[in-house]
Amino acid sequence: MSELITAELVLLDADLGNSTGEVIEKLASLVAEQGRATDAGALAADGKAREAKTATGVPGGIAIPHCRSAAVTVPTLAMARLNPKVDFGAKDGEADLVFFIAAPDGADQAHLKLLSKLARALVKKSFTASLRAAQSEAQIVELVRDVVSDAPAAAPAPAPAAAAPASAAEETAGAPKKKSIVAVTACPTGIAHTYMAADSLAQTA
Repeated sequence: MSELITAELVLLDADLGNSTGEVIEKLASLVAEQGRATDAGALAADGKAREAKTATGVPGGIAIPHCRSAAVTVPTLAMARLNPKVDFGAKDGEADLVFFIAAPDGADQAHLKLLSKLARALVKKSFTASLRAAQSEAQIVELVRDVVSDAPAAAPAPAPAAAAPASAAEETAGAPKKKSIVAVTACPTGIAHTYMAADSLAQTA
C-alpha cells in the first residue's frame, strides 16, 4: 500500500494565502507535483466544490478539506501548518493545521479506513499539540503514520476478579436504569467528519 503522506507533502509555517480556495489550490498543486494526481486544477476544483457544501473547519484550529476526485491516482494526505491562519468556517476561529485529504473516486476501503483514523486522531488535543510542536516535516510524517498505523493495539491488562453477580432482583432494585444516546453524523464524502463527530461525542460522554 502506498504511503499516504511523505515529507514532500508537508509544509511547515507556510503562507498559502488568505482564503480556503487559495489553500486548497496550493495543496492540490503539491499533490500533483508529487505525481499523485494527474491534474492539479481538477483536484482543486473538486476540493473547493466539497468545501462549498459544508465548511471543513473544526474546533481547535483545525481544517480538513477533502474530496474524492478522478484526478487522484494515489490516496494522499497533504498537510500545512499555516502562518497566517485561514478561516475554514469553524465556530472558534481560524485554522493553522490543515490536512488536505485527496482520495481517488474508487478508493478502496483499506485506504479510507486509514484516512478515518487520521480524522479521529485530530479530535485529540495531545495529537494536535504534537503537530504544532513538530520541528520538521519528517516529525509530522512520523506522527501521522503512528496514528494511521494498522499495528494491533496492546492487549489490555487483566481485569480484577469480579464480585459474585447479584441476583436479577437485586440488580433491578439497586441499579439505576441505563440511558442510551443516539446520534446521527454525516459527511458528504464519507471520509472525515462522520468519524470525528462520533469520536468527539464519545470523548465528551
